[in-house]
Amino acid sequence: MKDNIRKKLKENIIVFSDLDGTALLSSHKFSQKTKDIVKKVYKSGHYFIPITARSTLDTFEHQALYLGLDKLGGIAVANNGTHIYDFKKNHWIRQAYVSQTMVERVFRHTYGKVGKYKVHYFADNTTYVYGAGENSRYWSDIMNMDYKVVTEFGEITEPINHMTIVLKKGVSEQEIKAFYQEFEFVNEELSAIRYYDRVHELTPKGINKGEALQLILDYLNLNEQNTSVFCFGDSVNDIPMFEAAQYPVAMGNAIDQLFEDAAYITKTNDENGVADFIEKYIL
Repeated sequence: MKDNIRKKLKENIIVFSDLDGTALLSSHKFSQKTKDIVKKVYKSGHYFIPITARSTLDTFEHQALYLGLDKLGGIAVANNGTHIYDFKKNHWIRQAYVSQTMVERVFRHTYGKVGKYKVHYFADNTTYVYGAGENSRYWSDIMNMDYKVVTEFGEITEPINHMTIVLKKGVSEQEIKAFYQEFEFVNEELSAIRYYDRVHELTPKGINKGEALQLILDYLNLNEQNTSVFCFGDSVNDIPMFEAAQYPVAMGNAIDQLFEDAAYITKTNDENGVADFIEKYIL
């Protein structure tokens, strides 16, 4: 496989990688091998771009710095595409937010419906919730974000880049269909994305990892004629990226659909699957 991949490589190489379950170990840290490989990618004149669901704060002030992207002149992507930063030019490529009007409409439509909806509002530095939850609090702590329980709309004081709505346990397909019909009002401004039966994301219209990948290629004046585009992922939010990249690589711990969509499969995140593949087949 090594020779076959190398024969296909073009002048430019750009690698997009999810973080949790992909480039990060299950301990939520980068291995030294991954850090070393990222440096080698940049020193070879190519790009390694983290593209993650993690928050604005955590992506650009923590994860990107752990990889040395500030010194390497790299690019990173947060919130599945709403925020993209170029460290080389110290320049925001994109900062996208949901309008305050739409955030308020979602709040008025969902607040107080205990047991039917859990809504998480994500700002750059803060997670706003209706009630403290173990999972949402865990990820907020992992990303060093503020975590605020709100009882009225005015307590959401920061711009919101995306929201998630969590439905009740055991929700049926019929109830999910009814949910999307009930929330048709968001379609004028947002994309509603089903991640799992219970978890649905509301994000600025059209933004996802695949769209962000193409935006960055255009920004760098790269295309499939002069560039080999790889991506690594493990979960549902990586599907649009797999559809957009020439060479999608599924982690050994990925969901079944990514195995079906992948051009290649690598080791698990805890086996340094991303770094191992890049070292063997790209550098």
